[in-house]
Amino acid sequence: MEKLIITQMEIRKKQALVTALWRDGKIWNLELAPPADRRLLGSIHVGKVQKVLPDQKGAFVEIEGRLPCYFATDKNTGPLIRRGRRTGALAAGDELLVQVTREALKTKAPSVSANLSFPGEYLVLTTENRMLGISSRISEPQRTRLRQLLTEVLPQERSYGVIVRTNAAQAEKQQLLAELSRLKDRMEEVLKKGSYAPCHTRIMDGDSRETEAVKNCVWENLEKIVTDDPEIYQKLLAFIAESYPGGQEKVELYEDPLLPLAKLFSLEAAVDGALNKKVWLRSGGFLAIEQTEACAVIDVNSGKHVEKRDTGEMAARINREAAGEILRQIRLRNLSGIILVDFINMNQEEQEQLLAMMRGLAKEDRITTRAVDVTALGIMELTRKKEKKTLKEQLEEL
Repeated sequence: MEKLIITQMEIRKKQALVTALWRDGKIWNLELAPPADRRLLGSIHVGKVQKVLPDQKGAFVEIEGRLPCYFATDKNTGPLIRRGRRTGALAAGDELLVQVTREALKTKAPSVSANLSFPGEYLVLTTENRMLGISSRISEPQRTRLRQLLTEVLPQERSYGVIVRTNAAQAEKQQLLAELSRLKDRMEEVLKKGSYAPCHTRIMDGDSRETEAVKNCVWENLEKIVTDDPEIYQKLLAFIAESYPGGQEKVELYEDPLLPLAKLFSLEAAVDGALNKKVWLRSGGFLAIEQTEACAVIDVNSGKHVEKRDTGEMAARINREAAGEILRQIRLRNLSGIILVDFINMNQEEQEQLLAMMRGLAKEDRITTRAVDVTALGIMELTRKKEKKTLKEQLEEL
């Protein structure tokens, strides 16, 4: 079972809101954010097209505070939710509803999309793709059940699409229908307000750090949500009451004055460890992790492990231990893009076994992670979808 820890603490002389997922005596996910941060990600705005860039298949759209955001025209192929009666190609001055899909990254502006998304625990409603999609991580029998259930209740002619999330695998019909109704009400409210609100208005906030952290967990696996902040505790109770009826008993307010929550779960040590280039393994081996502009590189070393009798078995054992720790470190550090792993030398059969193992472990990551192949030089290639900033970047922006 898992525990979600949410607290405010000082990290390297900076105040931060920390969310951490605790499982099997270890931290598996970490996120740092400025306290009382009003998030841009996921928020919906009445935007105004500032400039169209035909050669780049995009445009710049201004949102709240006249902030310019990048709008990819080749990825927004569905009907735009425009203001006014103008139709045809996108042009400067057009007003449309957009949602922030990516925060600013280094020199890149935030990205926005006209495909509005309304996520819940089990379902996501979308305004562009009006199909019914089901997570590929759900088993085929459950996929068939969910498809049949939703096909029966969804109108054939509708103005929204539905994506079934992995969390819905064991959901009952009434749970799905109740959430579908709530999400439809939220979508209709946003569209109505967006039809008359002034340009550059924020129509809807994105999820708070706390509620997003809860949504990213598998509810059935979540034993407790623990916070020592009374204000966050009350917000979580209200959110859980609406989104997970009857689940309020999972929310706990930690009130031990002698042992702070951050100390109880060694959060400062977890952050320091996740920023360190070297990670020791129980076997005595270690990982050396380097993040470059182009990719992340992870080197597996035998380190202090000495076993002269069977170096082949020793290497295989260290590699297997390293595989699990590598997937945990990728999540902890929020590494993304191309990730190259140099394991200790293996033969062809061992490479194939380790690749299969990595593919199985990668499925546990909420963010799409793939173990692609092993090169002729014995380097394993991984890819991970980029959704957020790395832990290092989060710390730098506190």
